[in-house]
Amino acid sequence: KGPREWTVGRPREEGGSGRSMMEVDDEFFELTGADIASFEASKKAKEKQPVFKTRKMREMEKEKILAPFKTVSVRVIFPNQHWIQARFEASETLADIYEFVRGALVHKDRQFTLMTTPPPTKLADDEATVIKYTHLLPSARVHFGWAAPPSEGPFMTFVHIQEMERLEREDEEEAKTAAAAAVAHTAAAAAASAEAEASLAESKSNEEVEGSGIAEDG
Repeated sequence: KGPREWTVGRPREEGGSGRSMMEVDDEFFELTGADIASFEASKKAKEKQPVFKTRKMREMEKEKILAPFKTVSVRVIFPNQHWIQARFEASETLADIYEFVRGALVHKDRQFTLMTTPPPTKLADDEATVIKYTHLLPSARVHFGWAAPPSEGPFMTFVHIQEMERLEREDEEEAKTAAAAAVAHTAAAAAASAEAEASLAESKSNEEVEGSGIAEDG
């Protein structure tokens, strides 16, 4: 396996969630109306299918449904609300997720657990459980917790915190640039409008002068 691409973040003071993995925002982790409709349609179609199917037939159908899911985006949220996110191949296992999280920890020898909610469901550090056969598809938020007290941090390494701060500075610079561009655009629009109004006023003035000259000649 090559280096895994990852990103980190934390809630912002203004309520934002910070940068997301490959520009995937929080809405990516929520079920949409289309998702629900698709699940319902799949459920109804399954109910209409013949009851008597061989195990092989059921497995083939399951693989066909899961085939489009090549990768899974997983965001691991720590108790202090900092998070780390990465993509995993659907063919990887839960043990790969644990290994990735462990590599980001300050105390790599401490035991920890990963859990999804709701309902609270513990993810086993299991090399036999392939991700695509879990409820993590197509993406999931996973909560981190130490297996034993104390529950406080530190959690992620200094390198990860530095990367988080770098991304935040980058976002702030982009926001400032966008704000400056908006101000410049507004100023340019105002200047163009003022120029148009002045031109129109001058044109009307010239017409009045011409009209006055014609009246005098008459």
